[in-house]
Amino acid sequence: MKLAVLRHATTGQRAADMIGGAVLGVVLAGGTIWLALHDWPDPELHMDLIGAAFAIWVVGWLFGPVLFGGGDETLRPEHLALLPISPRKLTFGLLSVAFVGVAPAVSLIAFAALIVAAVPLGAAATVVAVVAVPLQLVFVVVVSRLVTAALGTLMRTKLGAGLAAIISGGILALTHTGWVLKPVIQLALQGGFPDNISTWVHALPSGWGVSAVEAAQRGDWLVVAGALLGLAVISVLSMLGWSALLVQRLNHRSANGRPARAAVAATPVRAGAVRAVVGRDLRTTSRDLMRFHYLCFAQVYALVFCLLPLVVHLPIFVPFIGVVFVIWAAAVSANLYGEDGTALWLTILSPKSAYSEVRGRQLAWLLITAPVVVVGTVVPTVLSGQGWAWPWVASLAPALLGGGAGVIVLISVLRPVPMTDPHKRSGNLLENGTDFTQVLLMLILVAATAAPAYLTLRYGSPWTAVPVGVVSGSVLYWLLGHLAGKRLEATGPAMLEQMRAGVVRRQQKNIDWSSLNASMDGVDLGEEKLGIAGASPARRATVYLCLSLGWVPLVAQGMVPAFLKLTDPGHTSWFLALHLPGPLQWPMIAVMVLLGLAILLYGRQQLARARLETAAMAARAAARPKAGTTTR
Repeated sequence: MKLAVLRHATTGQRAADMIGGAVLGVVLAGGTIWLALHDWPDPELHMDLIGAAFAIWVVGWLFGPVLFGGGDETLRPEHLALLPISPRKLTFGLLSVAFVGVAPAVSLIAFAALIVAAVPLGAAATVVAVVAVPLQLVFVVVVSRLVTAALGTLMRTKLGAGLAAIISGGILALTHTGWVLKPVIQLALQGGFPDNISTWVHALPSGWGVSAVEAAQRGDWLVVAGALLGLAVISVLSMLGWSALLVQRLNHRSANGRPARAAVAATPVRAGAVRAVVGRDLRTTSRDLMRFHYLCFAQVYALVFCLLPLVVHLPIFVPFIGVVFVIWAAAVSANLYGEDGTALWLTILSPKSAYSEVRGRQLAWLLITAPVVVVGTVVPTVLSGQGWAWPWVASLAPALLGGGAGVIVLISVLRPVPMTDPHKRSGNLLENGTDFTQVLLMLILVAATAAPAYLTLRYGSPWTAVPVGVVSGSVLYWLLGHLAGKRLEATGPAMLEQMRAGVVRRQQKNIDWSSLNASMDGVDLGEEKLGIAGASPARRATVYLCLSLGWVPLVAQGMVPAFLKLTDPGHTSWFLALHLPGPLQWPMIAVMVLLGLAILLYGRQQLARARLETAAMAARAAARPKAGTTTR
């Protein structure tokens, strides 16, 4: 059944995504095998590296489904709920289905690195590796199913929303600050893993196959049996847990989270309108799992991004935890009206409430984020002893708070991204994420609001920048909020129409999306957040590649080395500009910033063209006669 579904549904974008994922997976699996084939200076490094690589693969299996939409749901249990199948048989059937696909095949290739590494160790070690590899694959697949099902159940609670934020925020921050681990990795590759890290690599279940192979070489068959039996026992226990969660899922099929309960009661009234909006937004944030998830994401990202450099004794980022938090908190909060859905009619039907609505949302956002910024700035700065950072954080924090409060309401009314009404949403928070383009735009705009304070810090007296930051933040708070209020008052009904339609007006006008869906071989445009499902695979790949890689020269090779050159001139690390002679460093930094901006702008241009291609395809689909109609 799954093969038939994949055969008929793997077309268009799904086929491109599957092929791209398969190619990337094979490359990563080949890299894992290369670790086993390479001649490392330390003989024990082979197994340590393979164990570490296996741990990364297990982490990918455990948390990858959380990052990319809840895992493989090609065959949903609900499809088989009415059949006379016991939960145990259903679990075994779905477990067998879990091994059909690209991800298990790629993982099997990667785990085969254990066999490659065991061959030089003798026949006994090779035989043990041949047994351990399938056990390793069964282990990761079953445990992944269990973790995905458990997190899917927890997604209806704040605990689940917080866990999802920890995973996504931590992984994203690690990708942006992974450069700090380069010296540690180089040291480990030259002299071997430290004893404590090597012990952990072997002690984790992902390293039990490695431990079994090493024990077989030594002739310690008790350890071999214990490691292999341990993988089998964990797999069986995970399958039993997954079976229990599967039964619970089939018996409790409601997918909606807790609906908002105070929207009507908190409708703005003439007396105390701003206070009413503030109260409503504070209650919404405390109850809406999506907003709670976003705030947790911003906090986790800030902590990991600023604290990870301590691994290489680089504490200069620690005072800026609050600054990084407010930038990301604003970036993921710029869809206020899109998240509320059609509840916008409450504001439209309240006379002269647009300005009160905007000011109330601004004030509520400040009441939520400002305390976190203050604590995340003062406490780390005091504990880290980075006294030089006080004028920086004291000027940048108020500038970003005021500017962020202004930008989020202005972008919310200028570029709303329609979403499902809160009471109709699925329990999976990851299916209702903020538009990727909007987040990128917000990161740039919010960071730009700190330009006056930064320029004063750079070229003037440090403490002079503090009043500049306060004044610029206050002006942007008032000015951008005023513009947002005017826009909301003038275009409120049009925004409500967008919310009701569920798509942006320029993509929906005169387009029959149902006809388009029927003509695109199973591609569901309603789920394509970027609106580029009708574009060619090459253009879609260009969009994703540019919008993803453009940040590397802009931030990692441009802004970060510029910051280090100003604050820590002796630090070079992996930054290209800082390895050049002094007179060439600033020009190279400027080149990297311009290159990153050019890549992002080109990606934005390709995104616009891809959307035009999608709209053109939709128009052609709408112009074709529907089946069953006749023309004269």
